[in-house]
Amino acid sequence: SEARYKGAEVVTVAPDVSPSAIHADYHVPVRPGADAALALGMAAVIVDEELYDAEFVREQTDLPLLVRLDNRRYVRQSDIHERGREDVFYVFDGRTGQPAEAPRDSLSLGSVAPVLEGRHSVTLKDGEAVDVTTVFELLRECLRDYTPEKASEVAGVHPDVIRNLARKVSAKRTRVLLGFNSGKQYHGDLMERAMCLFLGLTGNWGKKGTGIINWSAGPWPGMATSMK
Repeated sequence: SEARYKGAEVVTVAPDVSPSAIHADYHVPVRPGADAALALGMAAVIVDEELYDAEFVREQTDLPLLVRLDNRRYVRQSDIHERGREDVFYVFDGRTGQPAEAPRDSLSLGSVAPVLEGRHSVTLKDGEAVDVTTVFELLRECLRDYTPEKASEVAGVHPDVIRNLARKVSAKRTRVLLGFNSGKQYHGDLMERAMCLFLGLTGNWGKKGTGIINWSAGPWPGMATSMK
């Protein structure tokens, strides 16, 4: 209620019309357990309409990292250099037109300008050249199965509602409050990861009024007592 007084819009995503839903600006009646389809449908709109925060995505996510197309593994320093590390990954630097090591000690990219799209070639330590692409490109391929129309068939939410939500998330600071709902579902972790995806695409991390939080008022006191 306080957030709404300050201009925030509240969207309740829930199958039922609840005491929370009647005080929200929008009620999105998703089918039980179909939250991932809704979230991935939103992510598909964000990518397809280029509503993502490209600067944030390049610096703060793993979406620019290069993936080998022959085995679908990250390109690692150990692939390119003898005695290379397994935990050093690569991006494709748009300024030099060459692969560049992703920094391990900081998210700051310095002078490197990772590209998000396209296919490239990397020469391995044995001299073999392999085709690579970015995680972002692989994500785009995956999201083709979650157009608003396809996601609607699973989630039971109209495609236009999915598009509208995606555009709102892209244009405004957004926070997801889970309660303790998806955690009760089978594969609830994947539902929450799908929500984290559209937040990451739109730069909704690390700023006031963004991110994802999970809160439950019920079990914790009893759990604390039982653990003594």
